[in-house]
Amino acid sequence: MTLQSLRPFLHRARPGAAIVFALVLAACGAGSDKEAAVATAGPAGWRITPDGFGPIRAGQSLAEASAAAGTPITLAAGASAECSYAEWAAAPAGVRVMVERDTVVRLEVVSGSVTTAEGAKIGDAEGRINSLYATRVMVGPHKYTTGKYMTASAPPDTMHLIVFETDGQNVTMFRSGRVPAVQYVEGCS
Repeated sequence: MTLQSLRPFLHRARPGAAIVFALVLAACGAGSDKEAAVATAGPAGWRITPDGFGPIRAGQSLAEASAAAGTPITLAAGASAECSYAEWAAAPAGVRVMVERDTVVRLEVVSGSVTTAEGAKIGDAEGRINSLYATRVMVGPHKYTTGKYMTASAPPDTMHLIVFETDGQNVTMFRSGRVPAVQYVEGCS
């Protein structure tokens, strides 16, 4: 529904009501194209950002994340409340949700074709990550391999990051979330 299609109604409405209705319609439409595309694409079309995956955000409770995803995201019976990985049947292949004390803290891409909002994915060369994230990436040695950790931020937000792990040439996995959980090398170990 557009403002143009409502013009006949607005013309007959009281002047004050017409103005309020037009302002509400305009406010609701702001940014809705992007939100509508994300909502209709579902998890297969969602992208990783420093603070989450599609509408799932680091900092949400499991109930909030389930509502945002439109499908249950739960902990397995007997899972550690301190730190564990959630069960999410609708997750794209290779996507994992890390939870600490009923709060989503990190989203991981360990395989598959999920990309970041900038288009980075598993298999990309380190140079592509440097190019996509330019001045926003810090590089450090990998703790266990000859690879690297390439950490991208989205200033001014320094509490949410994307960490790319490489084998010294290409991205082998990546994760996003809030500090400090996104920086844990072993995840929930």
